Amino acid sequence: MTALRKLEAPTGLGPGDHVCWTFADAAEFSAAVLPFLDEGRRRGEQLLLIGSSRPELLRILAPLPGRDELLASGQLRVQSTAGVYAAGGALLPTEQVAAYRSLVAEARERGRAGLRVAADVTPLARPGAGARRQLHVYEQLADAMMGTVAMTALCLYDSALGAEVLGPVALLHPDQHAGEQEPLAHLSGRSPSPSLHGEVDVTQADGLFRALVDVAGGTPGEVVLDLSDLRFLDVAGARALARATDVLRGSGVQLRLVRVPRVAARCLALFGLSGADTVPA
Repeated sequence: MTALRKLEAPTGLGPGDHVCWTFADAAEFSAAVLPFLDEGRRRGEQLLLIGSSRPELLRILAPLPGRDELLASGQLRVQSTAGVYAAGGALLPTEQVAAYRSLVAEARERGRAGLRVAADVTPLARPGAGARRQLHVYEQLADAMMGTVAMTALCLYDSALGAEVLGPVALLHPDQHAGEQEPLAHLSGRSPSPSLHGEVDVTQADGLFRALVDVAGGTPGEVVLDLSDLRFLDVAGARALARATDVLRGSGVQLRLVRVPRVAARCLALFGLSGADTVPA
């Protein structure tokens, strides 16, 4: 499991790192993408840059050392967001993860150290709730996959999307950068069952509710949520877990909380969620 962390720079990254990086304008986008890809160039990785406009991406790449040679050799590829993620008109999470697995395998067969992807995923977050639900499912599946393959991902989101949209998205990444904002929580799928890490307070509660309902609500049955790495939970966070439990129950999903730290047990008890296997704080 990759520990929750705030990134100050888009470098020092390697296989398994999955980053949510927000940007305010083209300059901030370039400032993140260029060093990220240049690090991959030096590591001998296959590079893939994804965004809304291929000509604009090529312009952004102009300062990248050896850009033309990288493009000519195929080590660097540039593609549109729609072409990679929604070629058929909609994001298909399982199929997209399988496509990335194939790209990693292809990169390794070509002698590359792995696959490094920088993707502007903003267009996938702009449609309505249904499309965003698919995005949340995809981000969790992708994060789980990146714990098992030689892939490094920088998921770029325009900060203008706002907290309501970015909250659940950020929670689904172990590595986060959102200006000066400190990352607090991560909802991980890298273990046999989902696990919640860090701190959940009123600023994280709505994002947690939306992310948990979306990623756990796909298949009826029991979903076990491990809280052993939760360092803090306030009343708003406990209420979000209670709301998620009720909503999921309505769709045939039973959410069971396990390994609840004592620091969270009291707030959960206010909503009738005692959890199982309470562990010391």
